[in-house]
Amino acid sequence: MTVQSSRNQATAAVNSVLSQLLPGCSKIKDDRSGKHMRSRNTNKGSKAQLISRDLKLAAVVRDRDAHGIKKKVNQQRKKEIKAKLALQDQLDQRAKLQILKKHHEEGTLTNKERKYLNKVIGRNVRDLKSWDMEDETDLQDLQDSILESSGVAEQGRRTKKGRKDFKEGPSSKAHTSDHRYAGLTPGLAPVGLSDEEESDAE
Repeated sequence: MTVQSSRNQATAAVNSVLSQLLPGCSKIKDDRSGKHMRSRNTNKGSKAQLISRDLKLAAVVRDRDAHGIKKKVNQQRKKEIKAKLALQDQLDQRAKLQILKKHHEEGTLTNKERKYLNKVIGRNVRDLKSWDMEDETDLQDLQDSILESSGVAEQGRRTKKGRKDFKEGPSSKAHTSDHRYAGLTPGLAPVGLSDEEESDAE
């Protein structure tokens, strides 16, 4: 085995290890030309230093990935805890309301229970009213969007405008004004037109 072939084999082995550890890492070249010497000067280090630098970079990337994974796991855990707490709170509320309902039916409500029950009733009434108002606005938005998509709203605007133009159209003043003929001075009738024909035209 010659020196060049063993060098090529070692370089290939190092490149395969680097590609497994650091996907996308630049491969090490083993040519002894001036081009290689220039690239070595720009990289500022031997092959061992380059490998060491790449391994450190891989460790940083792994740590960053581990931090991201931990963050996602913690967020998921927090969501699950919130959901469990909300479910537990809902179950507690239902149990309290069932006890209050039972006490109300039996007529054994205490003042504290009565205040709590009135508070819950008031909150539920407020929620229902707000939902009704939201439903009305949603319904109005839906109707407007349907009208716009079907073109009925645009047609309605056109007919309103047409009615307005018709009302503002010819007024009584326009009917009594003189009819003008091109090329004549005011007060002169066109040739061949008598006063009787003019009154019939009006």
